[in-house]
Amino acid sequence: MKAVLYARVSSEEQVEGYSIDAQRRAFDALAQSRGWTKYREYIDEGKSARTNNTNKRPAFKEMMTDALAGKFDVLVVHKLDRFSRNLRITLEYFDRLLKTGVTFISINEQMDFTTPSGKVHLALLGAFAQYYSDNLSQETKKGWHERRAQGLYCGLLPFGAMKGEDGVPVPNPDTHPGLAMAFELAAQGKSDREVAMALNEKGYRTAGNQGNRPFSRDTIRGMLTNKFYLGYLLDGNGGWMKGKHEAFIDGQLWNQAQEMRRRNATSTHTRCRSERKVCSLSGITYCWYCKGRIHVSSTKKGKSRLGCYNRSKGWDCSQKSTLLEVYEQQIEEYLKTFHISEDYQEKILEAHRKLEATYEDMGEEKTRLKARLERVRDLYKWGDIGKEEYLKEREGIQRQLKAFTLSESHASTLGKLAEFLSSVAKAWKEANQEQRNKLARTLFQEIWIKNKQIAAVKPQPEFEPFFKLNYEEFVNKSLKKRPRGDSNP
Repeated sequence: MKAVLYARVSSEEQVEGYSIDAQRRAFDALAQSRGWTKYREYIDEGKSARTNNTNKRPAFKEMMTDALAGKFDVLVVHKLDRFSRNLRITLEYFDRLLKTGVTFISINEQMDFTTPSGKVHLALLGAFAQYYSDNLSQETKKGWHERRAQGLYCGLLPFGAMKGEDGVPVPNPDTHPGLAMAFELAAQGKSDREVAMALNEKGYRTAGNQGNRPFSRDTIRGMLTNKFYLGYLLDGNGGWMKGKHEAFIDGQLWNQAQEMRRRNATSTHTRCRSERKVCSLSGITYCWYCKGRIHVSSTKKGKSRLGCYNRSKGWDCSQKSTLLEVYEQQIEEYLKTFHISEDYQEKILEAHRKLEATYEDMGEEKTRLKARLERVRDLYKWGDIGKEEYLKEREGIQRQLKAFTLSESHASTLGKLAEFLSSVAKAWKEANQEQRNKLARTLFQEIWIKNKQIAAVKPQPEFEPFFKLNYEEFVNKSLKKRPRGDSNP
C-alpha cells in the first residue's frame, strides 16, 4: 500500500513534539511496521490549520487533489489537529477521502477512522480540536489585554528593541544605532527610500514578522510612524496608551522627522499632480533582472525615465533607470518591420463582408430580445410571475444580449485590422504619449527591459501570429546593420 504523510507546523516556535522532523520520524516508523511503501510527504511549514481557505495551505490542497486522483492508499498525520482544527473542514475532507477509498490514520490518537466507531471518534476529536483553537485565541486576546493594562508590549518587538530582564523592552545595542540613524536622516529631509538605502548599506535588516530582509520604503514608513519609540503602546482600539518602557527616540527628534516627512509628502503630492501624465510604456513594462514592475519618473528637464520599482524601494537590483525615448526608438524600429501581406488583408476584409449580412439579422434579434426583457419586467411588476422566475428569465435574456455585443465588437475590429497593422509604425511615430500607450497595450501584454535594451515582448494573443511571421524579417534586418555579424553575435 502506498502511504503519504501530511505534516504541518504553524510557526518556528513549535515544541519538538510538533516539529516537522518529529512528524516524519513517527511516519517512517509506522510505515516500516505496517510494510507500507512511502509514496511522498506533503509539508506545510508556517501554516495555520484553522483557516477555511485551503489555498493558504498549498501542500494540503495538493495532497487532497492527489488523494481524489487515487495516487495513494493511506494518509497519515501525526495528530488530528495537524490535519485541521476546523470541524467543518475535518468532516468535509475526511468524507472525500472515504469516498475515494483512502484510509486515514492519526498516529497520536492511535485510531483507524474508517471504522464505524472511528467515525464517531473523528467527529468528537475534530470538535475538540476546533474548541481548543477557539479557546486558545480567546485566551491569547485576554492575555494581550492584560499585558496592555500593565503597560507591557504585545507581540514581536520592532527594530531597535529587545526584551529586558523584567520583560520591559529596552534598546538593542546592535540595532538601536540604526534606529537612531533612520530618524536623524528623516529629520534632515531624507525620503523613506533614501533612509532604507542608507540602512541597507550599513548592513541592517528588518525585525519582527519581516525579519532579516532588506529595508524598503514601506518598512521605513511603518518604523518612522511607530509611537512605540516614544514610549507608547497600541491600546487595541486603534489608539495609543503609555507603556512601561522608556522612549527610544528623543521627542524633539521625533517631531523634526515627522515635520520633514510631512513636507516631503506635500511636495511629492504636488509634484506628482503637476507632472502626472501617461507614459507610452507604463503598465506593461517589467524588469528583466528582478521580475518587478517598471515605473515612470521625470527628470528636472521634464523627460520621462523608466526605472525598476523594486530598486527604488532599496532592494538589490542592477536595473538602472533609462530615458523613455531610448526604448521608444527601439519599439519604432521593431514596428517598421511589422506588417501583414496584402492577400491576408483581403482575407480579413472578405470575412468581414460575409459577416455583415449576419449583423443585420442580429440587429433584429437584439430588438426582439430587448422587447422581451421589458415584457418580463412588466409581468414581474404586475405580479403575474414570481421573483425567482423573473430573475431566471432576465439572466437568460441578458446572456444572449451580451453574446451579440461581443460578436459585433469582434466584427468591427476585423474591419479595421488590415489598415491598422499596415500603418502601425507610422501611427506610433506620430502619436502622443497617451495614444502610444493605447497602441502599446493593444499590441503587447508585456515588454521586458534589460539595461538599455528591450529584451523581449509578449504580444496580445490575437496578434501573436503576426509577430511570429515578422520575427525572422526583424532579426535579419537587425543583423544587416551590424558591421560584422560573426564578431558581434
